[in-house]
Amino acid sequence: MINGPDAREKFRRSIKEAFAEVVRKRKGNLEAAAAEIGISRQSLEQYAVGRVPAADVLMAVFIIWEMVIRIEDPNARPGETKLWECSTTQKQRRAPAPSRAPEQLPLFQAIDDLKEQNLELKILRKGPHKIELGLEIAFPKRAL
Repeated sequence: MINGPDAREKFRRSIKEAFAEVVRKRKGNLEAAAAEIGISRQSLEQYAVGRVPAADVLMAVFIIWEMVIRIEDPNARPGETKLWECSTTQKQRRAPAPSRAPEQLPLFQAIDDLKEQNLELKILRKGPHKIELGLEIAFPKRAL
């Protein structure tokens, strides 16, 4: 099983390699690449040679660039984890459309929409001089 210092070293190395790949791929346009994640070109180059970025920078690259950091333990025994991946699990460019709130019908329209099958009348109690009734009204669901 991988220990803490080894895991941290592998994590740092993986981050360095991921940033170095970005620098290689985006050479000549590093200013724009850095601006995408809110850092300077110099910081981007420093991360590519081993300086560890702050957590907010890592989160930005996980979200914006969909970067994945992989840590492998070649000495893992059977049943132990051999590979870890750090990234965001799901990227959404747009916020999901808000769900529509239930519509409240005006009272008179709701009463007009009632059918006999929507009413249930129950005798709750019988007495010598009175009867207590229970009325249940099920308003039909409307298609939106």
